[in-house]
Amino acid sequence: MSLLKNFFKDKPEFDRNVSFIYGVSALSMMGVTFISPVFPLMFLEIGMTETDMANMIAWFTFPALIFIPLWGFIADRFQRKIVLAVSLLLFGICGTAIFFTDHMQTILWLRFAQGIGVSGIMPMTGTIIGDMFSKQKDLEVGSQGLRVVSINIAKFFYPVAGGLLGGIAWNLPFLFFFIAIPAGLYTLKYMPEIGTEEKEHSTTSFAYFHSLWNALFNWSVVISYAVVFMRFFIKYGVYTFLPFMVLKYGMSSGEAGLVFSMMSLGLAAVATQVKRLANSRFQIKYIVLTGMIFIGIVSIGFSLATSLISFLFVGLLYGITEGFAAGLETSLLTQNTSRDIRAGIVSIGSWIRNLGKTISPLFFLYVATHPELFIPLSNIPFLNLDPAAIVGPDQGFIITGILGTLGAIMLAILIAISWLLKKINSTS
Repeated sequence: MSLLKNFFKDKPEFDRNVSFIYGVSALSMMGVTFISPVFPLMFLEIGMTETDMANMIAWFTFPALIFIPLWGFIADRFQRKIVLAVSLLLFGICGTAIFFTDHMQTILWLRFAQGIGVSGIMPMTGTIIGDMFSKQKDLEVGSQGLRVVSINIAKFFYPVAGGLLGGIAWNLPFLFFFIAIPAGLYTLKYMPEIGTEEKEHSTTSFAYFHSLWNALFNWSVVISYAVVFMRFFIKYGVYTFLPFMVLKYGMSSGEAGLVFSMMSLGLAAVATQVKRLANSRFQIKYIVLTGMIFIGIVSIGFSLATSLISFLFVGLLYGITEGFAAGLETSLLTQNTSRDIRAGIVSIGSWIRNLGKTISPLFFLYVATHPELFIPLSNIPFLNLDPAAIVGPDQGFIITGILGTLGAIMLAILIAISWLLKKINSTS
């Protein structure tokens, strides 16, 4: 026991408060992955329609586009822990309340309120870790990586746990949102407000937004935002087309879930090593960019897979490449901004993430129904695209890969041009 205690004593990234943040990050993943297995049961037992099924996610994710920037402003101007505590309480109370109702419209409004809560949890966890290790960059990178690990471990197990509980009663998984309530109360009473001595006490809102605006032109911030958007834009394109690929090859929904789990497993495995990556001779922003390029390339691999084994392999490889970007993108924000605007900068990153999630399925479904869009690409020999055919999941994966790869390469070119101009100006 003392050996274990000494191990954690020498590991600041496993401090009680940091570990609590890991747990809170994992808890926030319950909002979709934990309850999605019970949607078919809700369809049968309380008459939920297919539209309601889509709204169970849409009403939960949409509030983030409105409230994330507001939460960031409040956290920078007042306290991080107040935002985190209120968000957890809202997430927990509204989620638990669904257990006690079977009225669909009430459930959707509770999901909307839950979405307001979760929109404050995710940016605050990344920001608080940035505050805790603002002067120890390697520890900050390692802790952000462990936060990503906790998120992906949760995403690996939640569907199974939610499905088992839903087998007992459709509403039972919602009762477990209660865990967020004591977590919110703990935050309010025991969580320290870290880094207040670093505040520059710029009292006016004008000064705050001026500093925020200037920070948006930092190349590291630009890279993080661009990669966050492209990563989730491509990822939700993969999520959109992968079920079609599964149907094409006669696989079960359980086997499709296993492919998604492999993606989370690969991501978590790499995220545990981001501290070592950050200590390598390569700058974090270049590692993140390289990860994004490979995400695009590997996503094309889904169009080449034809069996469960090949899908699992590509899924694992996709998760590994995603881990290079996911484990370090938040550190690009927290390490290149001051404490006064850190929550705002991280919150904008979360807003961009949700924007990518929201528009990706709409974009790719539009592409899937308009094969004429492929005509310019049909002249590229190795792609083997047939614009006369109905766009299927195979070609959809090719498009996701091309867009992801080109997006990262274009950003890398812009950075190279910026570096050359800087070099020329310094020598003249």
